[in-house]
Amino acid sequence: MPTLQMYMDQSKIENMFQSEVYEEVWGNQFGVDNSVGKIQKILLHCPGKELEQLKDGIYEEEAGARILRGRNGRIRNYFKSHELPDIGLMQEQHNKMADILRAEGMEIYYLEDKSEYWTNLTFTRDVALMLPKGAVLTRFAMYFHQGDTYLTQKFLADQNIPILGAIQGNGTIEGGSFSMLDEKTAVIGRSVRVNDEGIEQLRRLLSYQGIELIVVDMPAFYIHLDEAFVPVDKDKALVSTFILPHWFLNMLKERGYTLIETDRDDPFLTNNCLALSPGKVLFSALGTKTRKNLDKAGVETIPVDISEINKLGGGIHCATLPLLRDKII
Repeated sequence: MPTLQMYMDQSKIENMFQSEVYEEVWGNQFGVDNSVGKIQKILLHCPGKELEQLKDGIYEEEAGARILRGRNGRIRNYFKSHELPDIGLMQEQHNKMADILRAEGMEIYYLEDKSEYWTNLTFTRDVALMLPKGAVLTRFAMYFHQGDTYLTQKFLADQNIPILGAIQGNGTIEGGSFSMLDEKTAVIGRSVRVNDEGIEQLRRLLSYQGIELIVVDMPAFYIHLDEAFVPVDKDKALVSTFILPHWFLNMLKERGYTLIETDRDDPFLTNNCLALSPGKVLFSALGTKTRKNLDKAGVETIPVDISEINKLGGGIHCATLPLLRDKII
């Protein structure tokens, strides 16, 4: 005679991701399995009072930036200017960006820190990797981001977004170097902020959803893949061919991508744009030559000025984390 537990085995869930029970528990109000589907939900952080701490920073010639250090000497943030940041201008630029996102029908969420201690929350892209079935918490290499993970964990829990894993120990990963090409393929840029241990942890976590991970080495000057590669349509990508390796560019072509060149005369971080939907991108107002390249390729651009935010070290893509994108059919 079967025992009770043997009897109960008939309702065992073999694979959490392939069962209809997954949606029964978690719903379907989150998930990203590509980089260009229409964004429904997105995570931002508007620059705020936390940046007032930069007044205590000192311009360091070697870094080419105003460096804020803590009592222990650790770097707490930087600002790429001799001058203090114009926080009011940053907020104005960020709010204009948010207004465009709302006009595109997106629901906006904000990552907040009541302590106002952690000073680099503006770049929400780095805090987590959004996957088809939930999120992976990143682990930052740099001290000034350490509080971001704590705040992100609380946010994801509040929104009922499952945390499928976390990069831990010696591993480091930041979201700006990660992209979902399609539901079965992801790409990560290896750099000073993304190490081998972090990549192997991520590879294991992705394998549970049957997702292959492609690794691209970034030159020492660049910290994230989105400084050189961003998908902008179902079969188009904005690329900096002077940064990316030939084999990766060739692989994209073999997968059917049209490669659109970032003009080298445009400012740094021009490539750092956000696909709002297939063939429609939010783009730096300063990247005028690259915008012409996108227009010729049939990609619509919506310009926005975030020049003051750029001085914190990131761009539009860095400052946005889609939580829910439409699937690509």
